[in-house]
Amino acid sequence: MWENREFRIRFEENTVMEFEKVVLSSGDCNLFIPMGFMGDDKGETVMYNCSGFAPLRSYRIASIQEALYIMERVAVILEKAVGYLISPTKITLTLDTVFYNGETGEIKIAYVPILGYETTLRKNMVRFIGMLMKNIRESDKEKLVEIAKYIYCKNYSMQDIINKIGLAIKG
Repeated sequence: MWENREFRIRFEENTVMEFEKVVLSSGDCNLFIPMGFMGDDKGETVMYNCSGFAPLRSYRIASIQEALYIMERVAVILEKAVGYLISPTKITLTLDTVFYNGETGEIKIAYVPILGYETTLRKNMVRFIGMLMKNIRESDKEKLVEIAKYIYCKNYSMQDIINKIGLAIKG
C-alpha cells in the first residue's frame, strides 16, 4: 500500500462504485485523500494523492490527547461521509488508511472499501482504537477503553460518539 511516499492499491473491477469514484476523484470531498483510478482488463489501480500527509503507521502516537484527537477527527469524517453518499460501514480504518498532516494536524482517510468479511461500523471503530492504543502508556489507556466500550456496547449515534470523545479530551 504505502511505498516510496506513494499510496497505491489494486482492486478488482467494481470494488468501488461509479458514483463513489466520481465523489472521491473530484476533490470536492476533502474528508478523503483524493483518488485517481486507472482501469485495465484485470481490474483497477487506485492512486492516492497523499501530498502533505503520511499514514498514522509512520507516526508514534504515544500521547492520549493525540490519540483522542485522531479518534475524534475520524469519527467526524465518518459522520460527514454520509453527506457524500459514502457509507461509513464500508470505510477501512487502520493505521495505513488514516493519514495525518504533522504540520497542520489535519486527518484524512484513504478510502479503501472493506472487503472479504462482514463487520459493523462499531467493530471497525473499536478495532481502530485498539491500534491507536499500541504506544499509549497503560495508565492512559483507560479513556480509550472506556470510549471503545461506549461505542461497542451502546447504540449511540455518531454525534453522541463524537461528543463522548470530546468530553474525554477535555477531562
